[in-house]
Amino acid sequence: VHPPGSDFWKAPTPQQSSNFRGLGKSGQVLFGVALSIPSVHVAKVVAASGADYCWIDQEHTPCAPDLMMQLIQTITHESKGRTIPLVRVPSKTSFEYIVWCLNAGAGGIVVPHVETEAEIAALVAVCRYPPIGHRSVQPFHFIAGVTDTVPPGESIFSVANRNVALIVQVESRAGVDNVEAITRHKGVDMVMVGGQDLRAEMGLVGLTGTEPEYVKANERIIAAANANKVPLMAYTPRPDMIQQRVREGFTALMVSADFTALALGTIGDLKT
Repeated sequence: VHPPGSDFWKAPTPQQSSNFRGLGKSGQVLFGVALSIPSVHVAKVVAASGADYCWIDQEHTPCAPDLMMQLIQTITHESKGRTIPLVRVPSKTSFEYIVWCLNAGAGGIVVPHVETEAEIAALVAVCRYPPIGHRSVQPFHFIAGVTDTVPPGESIFSVANRNVALIVQVESRAGVDNVEAITRHKGVDMVMVGGQDLRAEMGLVGLTGTEPEYVKANERIIAAANANKVPLMAYTPRPDMIQQRVREGFTALMVSADFTALALGTIGDLKT
């Protein structure tokens, strides 16, 4: 087994997407950090943390597309490929954002509020080069023979199709009701449980809880993912949440976020 951060998972060049798709399917437990503060300086700090992946949020803390692309490239270059950048795009129809993120070298796309197979098919079409999808070829990104190098017998298209992960968020009653079909779709590489939005739809507050409706929905998502061998991701900012999700079989854990780390760290320092 090749550990996270090893050269095995890195892209052939820093301008290409690293293999988060394969890493996610390896069964290893991965620890990630959320980047919600749209700052290259913050991205440099996160890149030095040793995280397996950095989850850049564009749904709730969006920034200009050129800055978003800089954040992706900063994570890759400052970590020397150790930390793989993922981006949660603003919505499930933010197709232009997906193109920009992948052109910048994101290793995965996280899509909020996915509920149907038709939505997944549209996302696959944007994320994958032909013959799988219809991803457009970027003409102003690679330098021929310099930054587009790939292993013998490969192309930038085959490498990208193999490496880029499509991660869908199930975070609504409709998503839960259709989760078996969602996890059966061959285009889905990982499912992220959007616990807070799912709970809000149920009239509940907080990141997690033991309310019967929420527990039943959570168990259904896990069962469907396990049945179809789809890895699971979750936000787990507390030790008890990490332990619970590991017991449940989750392998991609987002254990920290820049916003909360800054806030709680500062508050703690002021109390000393």
